[in-house]
Amino acid sequence: MNNYTILSENSSDHWPYFNVQNKNVIDIGCGIWYTEDMEETSPIYFAKTANFVVGVDSNINDISRYERYTEGSNNFKFFTHNITDASYVKNLLQEYNITALKCDIEGHEIHLLNLTLEDMENITDIAIEFHTDELKEQFMKKIPEWGFHIHCIANFINTPSNLGVIFAAK
Repeated sequence: MNNYTILSENSSDHWPYFNVQNKNVIDIGCGIWYTEDMEETSPIYFAKTANFVVGVDSNINDISRYERYTEGSNNFKFFTHNITDASYVKNLLQEYNITALKCDIEGHEIHLLNLTLEDMENITDIAIEFHTDELKEQFMKKIPEWGFHIHCIANFINTPSNLGVIFAAK
């Protein structure tokens, strides 16, 4: 298993072990945060090699900005939604034939633990951020149950070890 240090919020640095090439991606927590270059935001970055990107975030201003930035493109769909359970995600996985899942929702990733093996059937690659040691351990157990092999654990530079990303693939 690889270990990696994330140096910035830029997607080229943050998500290098997430393979989205020719995939339909769900980007849960696609907020802009501290990324100033729109090309380095996660949905725009993923779309460089992905077939289609579904972006979900609770910040309506960020979603509106993405919609303006991608106006006229058929490669994106954006939703303003606060993830409070797995049902909303399940519906999007099915509706958009999602094959790659990224989740970075500041601790609310816990709701994804309720996804089943059947829900994850079409997914081939995942990247899930964790914000506590407990959440990391829960995903370290759940991800193999979904049929994935964890190939990289990334931590942020100058932060506690309980903040990072798990990258896995089938």
